[in-house]
Parts: sequence; structure tokens; C-alpha cells
Amino acid sequence: MGSLAAGAAFAQGLIAVQNGSTTDFQTNSVGIGGGSANTPTAANGGAFDYEVLTAPSTVTSLAGFDVGGALAGGWSDTSVMGTNSGLAGRMSVQAGAAVTALDWGAATYQSFAIIGWSANIGTFANLLQDLNNASLSGGVWSGGGFSSAIVGPAFVGTTTVQVGEAGGGTTPALPLFGSVSSSQGTPIETATELYIVQVPEPTTFALLGLGASAMLIFRRRK
Repeated sequence: MGSLAAGAAFAQGLIAVQNGSTTDFQTNSVGIGGGSANTPTAANGGAFDYEVLTAPSTVTSLAGFDVGGALAGGWSDTSVMGTNSGLAGRMSVQAGAAVTALDWGAATYQSFAIIGWSANIGTFANLLQDLNNASLSGGVWSGGGFSSAIVGPAFVGTTTVQVGEAGGGTTPALPLFGSVSSSQGTPIETATELYIVQVPEPTTFALLGLGASAMLIFRRRK
């Protein structure tokens, strides 16, 4: 009996990752003079990616993650990834309604959030590198490692941070999105804005390169 209980305690929890029209993902380019802040992300897979993150229930902010550009501040990757579904603004997870979340024990209360980004940024690993030392101000991401090689407008954003009990045993899979709190936790109840990235102009990198070359020449002459 003891070994069975121990196995259950270390089992990974189950979550359900389907959002609706009131909890959709939206692009926001107002910070650079773009269109509406309430534009649902494009339909069909390939344009946007999403990753589910989790942390101990005592963690109530993504500040450590945002500032460090890495899985810091207690946050870890559940390895649950989605893309945009056939409906605008919706997240689709290939595995279906209930999926296993790594680093989130069954029947365990933990914080959770979802980060979304446009696929032209690259993989989740690319995103983490790009967010290193990046900052969000006035609805615009700037700095960090975002490259001028990104084709087209790029967007990044995170949901609110909520707390819930992952499914397992007699506990059903935790719905990450919804409108009603329950004994299992509080779902993400609002829409999520993905904010525009201020991608550096290629000329900026060229000027930086020229400046570095000039410094080297000056040092050699000196």
C-alpha cells in the first residue's frame, strides 16, 4: 500500500487546455501605431505557438521569468505545447482534451500560466534566449536577443497567473481556461494580449559592427 501511495504522489498531473471566445489570444500592435488591441490570433496551425508553465503555488507573478528570460523565479516547463487551432484566437493541443503536465504532481495545487508567441520567432528555446534582458513597456517588447532576421511582425505575451489542482486518481483533469472558480482552482478567465516586438533594423546591427571595427582600428593605431 505504501509503495502505491508513493507512486501516486509522484505521478504527473492532468490538465485540459482549451480556451474559448472570451479567453482567446489576441495580437496587440497599438504600441507602435498598429491596429486594434483586440485582434484574435490567426486561425489554423503554424502561426502561433504556446507553452504551459507551472510553479509552486506560492509563486504569483511571472516577473522573474520575464526579467531573466529563462525559466527562473520557480517556473518550469510542463512540456505541454500548443499551436493556433482552426478558430481564430484559440489554442490547440495535439494530444486532445487531457494531457500530462510535467513538474506538476497529480492532485497537487500549483500556479500556472501560458506564454504565447508568433512562430516566426522560432522554438520555445529561441524565445527564452530572445527574452533575455528584453523588456515590455508601453505595449512593446524591446531589447533582448530579438533578431532583425525575423520576417514579419512578431508578438509575445503571457496569460494571467492562476492556481489549480492538476488531475490524477479521482481528480479530473484541471481546465486551465474557464469562467467559474471551483474547489480545484481558478482558471484563466480573460483574453490574453500578445504584444508587438520591436525588431532591430538591420542597419542598427551594421552600425554596431562599424563602431566595433572603428574601435579596433583606433586601439591598434594607438
